Amino acid sequence: MATPAGKGEHHVYRIAPPAAPGAPRLTARQHYLGVDAVAWFIQKESSWFASRVASGTLEIALASGEQYQAALGAFALQGGARTAPVFEEPVLPDRNFLGGPIRLNATLTAMRSDTALATMLKSAAGASLGIIAGMVQTATAAGPAKLLSAAGGELVGGVKKVLAESGPKREPLFDFTGLRYAMRPEELTGDAVYLLFHRGAALDEARLGVRREGQLVVPVLGDAPLEDGAWLLLRLRRSDEYSGAREWYGALRTLRGRLEALVADVESGVVSKEDAQRQLRASGSGDATLLDELVRLRSVVYGDGVLTEREAGLVVGQLHAAVAAARKAIAAARAGEFDEALRRLQSALSTGRPLPGPVGSAFVRGFAGVSAARGREPSAPKPADLFASMTSMTRARRLLVHRRGPAPARPGRRR
Repeated sequence: MATPAGKGEHHVYRIAPPAAPGAPRLTARQHYLGVDAVAWFIQKESSWFASRVASGTLEIALASGEQYQAALGAFALQGGARTAPVFEEPVLPDRNFLGGPIRLNATLTAMRSDTALATMLKSAAGASLGIIAGMVQTATAAGPAKLLSAAGGELVGGVKKVLAESGPKREPLFDFTGLRYAMRPEELTGDAVYLLFHRGAALDEARLGVRREGQLVVPVLGDAPLEDGAWLLLRLRRSDEYSGAREWYGALRTLRGRLEALVADVESGVVSKEDAQRQLRASGSGDATLLDELVRLRSVVYGDGVLTEREAGLVVGQLHAAVAAARKAIAAARAGEFDEALRRLQSALSTGRPLPGPVGSAFVRGFAGVSAARGREPSAPKPADLFASMTSMTRARRLLVHRRGPAPARPGRRR
């Protein structure tokens, strides 16, 4: 017989879908970590749901000192339903993982239905997710803004207080202090693992899995969906690339277009080789040449803590390679040399084979500078290892690929 919600022992089960041989493990400064709250389940008679809502919280603490706290909203489970989606958005969007154990703490509570309370809990859930997204999207190399973290903690602290208050029909489905779990990063192998926070009968972990049932992913025990006690299913994701967009992407493509325009002007005789070469040297004022613009943009990427060192290094490496390709094309007065050099670089990055010559060397030098700029020991990866690590970086390595369209604007010469 299934255990009623609120009874039984607390357990957390790790459910790892089979990973391909040699699948990468979550690695500090190389990968992104995401956490999704997938679904929850409450084993009660249908009459129980007629006058109850369920709510809870989830805290994620990383060894880097980062704290992410979310309210899980409020769900009135009607029509005999006992499994609820938590929300479509991830609790923790792709975050530059800085290393160490990942600690999670989940609470679930049921209470008497109250329209005003349910509205407040749903609003708190949306606000807490917005705060977490802001923390991730505005992080510097030093980490997320502490002011936002404090705001999230205060908001979720208020939700916890409401859920923990004594009152009629308050039923802790998990212990009021929460159900805790700590996971080592090397346990996240492949693209994702699931964590099942469960209170109820002891389960055979070897028989646990996940599968899609309609619109939901749910845990299964053997061949049957798990319908015991109360549970919350989380998914932890590992990814190679940031899934969003950064505000400096446009400036990056503009700089690439200006380099292309410069080498074309040399070939057509509009700009002399000497003037073009001057554009690829630093000026005294710091804002007069294309190389000045590269240095400025490079500093922005260095300080963008949203990106991993690997992805930031890929971006900066491509910038340095583009300048090396432009110098080579200007020396030959042949614009096609620029495009061809960048095509060879893209081929090397996609196949994992090092690119010989000045363009490949410039890429390696640009990549190596990120770790030092972020306060760590300078990185000097072997070219073979570096290029091999780039094959999965499909989006980032194409940021400087030319998209055919109107020719880029050619700004007038500055005084």
